[in-house]
Amino acid sequence: MAFVERYAEIKARDGRSPRSVLRHAALDGLAWRDRLSGRTERGLLSPRVQFLYVHHTFTDELEALRRLVEDLSRTHAFIPYSEGVQRVQQGRIDRPYICLSSDDGFRNNLDGARVLHELGISACFFINPALIGLRDEAEIARLCADRFHLPPVRFLDRSEVDELVTLGHEIGSHTWEHHRMSALPQEAMIEDIQRTRDTLISWLGRADHFAFPYGRFTDLPAAGYRAALQAGHVSCATAERGCHANTVPIPADQLLIRRDHIILDWPLAHIRYFLGTNARKGGADHNPYLASA
Repeated sequence: MAFVERYAEIKARDGRSPRSVLRHAALDGLAWRDRLSGRTERGLLSPRVQFLYVHHTFTDELEALRRLVEDLSRTHAFIPYSEGVQRVQQGRIDRPYICLSSDDGFRNNLDGARVLHELGISACFFINPALIGLRDEAEIARLCADRFHLPPVRFLDRSEVDELVTLGHEIGSHTWEHHRMSALPQEAMIEDIQRTRDTLISWLGRADHFAFPYGRFTDLPAAGYRAALQAGHVSCATAERGCHANTVPIPADQLLIRRDHIILDWPLAHIRYFLGTNARKGGADHNPYLASA
């Protein structure tokens, strides 16, 4: 079985729908408008912690990763994930900060991690222990199609997870094998979250942060949010867009991290537009799970 190594292969397979073409054109116009008016630059300069995440860094995306870091470094300080969480919890947000993370534990993330290490940047890689070291090609093909909507992609093995840590990156929990937590019985969900963190601690000595698969509020019940914190994680992250601009502390048991998903193949102007728009909207510190506590 051939594993996908380049993002261009995925684009060629999926093609471009009329909807995606229209979306691209609309974003071109919006990005151009906000750049000319100075709105994007003003937004990017606003003090906040912006959490960005990717799923993959294929070989043909690595140069785009370098360009993104180079561009955003003009207006932001890149800080480790744990420092970003601490700053939000403590309300110590005095300039624009960016924290990088990646979900799912694909093997190509190691290439991106090496690039980030060269650039002096630490990221957090959220992984599923059951998928680390997976070799069964039929199972990989099934999982990639069913859970990641991708053609077959290699997963990290244990030694490569260790290399991520050696490179100065953090490892976070992304559940045992990437089930949608809202689809599991509550007892199984709680066991899954605890088992995952316990396994990562046995491997690496720590696992401070949790990000749940699929990332929408509807993908994790309130009991799952509480279970993640009770298991010992110091943060829980979503895939809901937003940034954190609070200047007063948010207790650890009330914080819910917003993260913006990006694909490195996207035009840089589009990414800047999204971040500038987020920044102008201000912080997104509402936690819907507290209402269900």
